[in-house]
Amino acid sequence: MIDLNENVIMEMNEYMEDDSILDLLVRNRKNFHFQVMFTREQLQQDVEVLDLKPRAYNCLKRYGFNTLNDLVNGVYTKENESSKRQLLRIRNLGRNTAEEILMKLFYYQFQVMPDSRKKWYMQRIVELNN
Repeated sequence: MIDLNENVIMEMNEYMEDDSILDLLVRNRKNFHFQVMFTREQLQQDVEVLDLKPRAYNCLKRYGFNTLNDLVNGVYTKENESSKRQLLRIRNLGRNTAEEILMKLFYYQFQVMPDSRKKWYMQRIVELNN
């Protein structure tokens, strides 16, 4: 599992009523669901903002996923197929790397989200994963 910044974990947990984000992630490790809610400006950012390990970053770049928009549209386009499974189609990208990319995307999204939306978003995460 990807390590999250303790301050962000604490902030996420503030918005969750009966659970912690780490418990939710562990319980739903294979099928963790979250909505992507970036602004147009955020979607134009380079995937570098996700602070990925070099292997993950290089695999994405080589596959043509240069921006968050490329990544989101590339892995959230097929119905009935998980985004992790779609990432696994990228050459030299394994399960741990696919999980890293998705968790970093989730983590980054929460960080850049306006405070006014964070409570609703975390409640939505709980709904999607229960």
